[in-house]
Amino acid sequence: MNLRFLAALASGSFFAGCAPINVTDVSFSYFHLPTSTMVDVRQPITIPKETAHVTLQDGQVVAIDRLRRYEPFCELEVNDVLESEQQVRPGRFAATRIIRRQELGAQPQPVRLTANTVTANEINAASAPWILAALDDALRLNQVHFRLQSAVQPNVRELRCAGGWAFTSNVAYPTLAEMNRALGALVSIEIN
Repeated sequence: MNLRFLAALASGSFFAGCAPINVTDVSFSYFHLPTSTMVDVRQPITIPKETAHVTLQDGQVVAIDRLRRYEPFCELEVNDVLESEQQVRPGRFAATRIIRRQELGAQPQPVRLTANTVTANEINAASAPWILAALDDALRLNQVHFRLQSAVQPNVRELRCAGGWAFTSNVAYPTLAEMNRALGALVSIEIN
C-alpha cells in the first residue's frame, strides 16, 4: 500500500513539473499577455519606401545600422512593400494573436589560442589548439509577436518586440515595461 502511494506521489510530482507556470506579475519576462491586449499607435509612423517595416528603440524610429541589437527594440510591420513611403496613422489595434518565438543567430567564431613552441613542448600539446568553450555559443533573440487587426488600417500586420540578442544563458523575453520603453510615445501596449 505504501509503495503505491509513493509511486503515485512520484508520478504526480513528475507531471506537475511539466505544467505551465502561471506568472501573474506583469514585470516578469514570462508574463503572458492576455488576448484582450491592445496596441495603440499614438503618432504617425512612416514606413520607408521599398520595405514593409520600421524599427523602434527608445521611442524613436532607428535605422538598422543605428540599432543597439543587444538592447530591447520593436518592429512595426505592414503587409505590402511599396515603391513609396507608407503611413501608419494613429489608432487602436487588437492583438488577435500573441506568440513568443526564439530566433537563433549566427554562431560566433571560436577564439583559438595556441601556445608558443617552448611552452607547447613543455606541456606536450603542440598540435592541439585551445578553444574557449564559453564563446562557442550561438546568439539568440527572444521575441513577442503581436498579430494586429484594425478595420480602419487593415494593411498594418504585426508588432514584434525583442529583448535584445544575447547568449543562451542570458537571453530573455522583453517585459511589458521594456517593450513600452522601446516604443516610447509613438506606440503603447495596453492590457485590458
